[in-house]
Amino acid sequence: MNEHPNATLIRNLFAAFRERDIETIRNVISEDTIWHFPGRIGQLAGAHEGYAGIFEFLARVSDLTDGTFGLQIEDVLANDSCAVALFRGHGQRNGKTLDNPTCLKILLKEGRATEIREFVWNLYEVDEFWS
Repeated sequence: MNEHPNATLIRNLFAAFRERDIETIRNVISEDTIWHFPGRIGQLAGAHEGYAGIFEFLARVSDLTDGTFGLQIEDVLANDSCAVALFRGHGQRNGKTLDNPTCLKILLKEGRATEIREFVWNLYEVDEFWS
């Protein structure tokens, strides 16, 4: 069985995140995409809007972990309008370790992400890690 094209698109997006491939990321997310990150006290919590907001968010992930943050994709499920990416995020920060199962729900329109919602397994742990 072949993978849905949007699942392949999201796998390519994850590869672009890892490789810091800005051009590919711009080709997959739309200019007005909103990325919602959970939490109340974490420095990444909130809505990150548009290219500027999302690229700043991604840069902060790297900066706050001194470049130790990494992703291990577990699976991607997709249809014509939505994709769900299951992965583990891990990194080091201020003597703390993050190793957290995470889910992105990505709304898609015409082959581009328009909204991303991030869900984490242990919200308290993740919020504390990024605080």
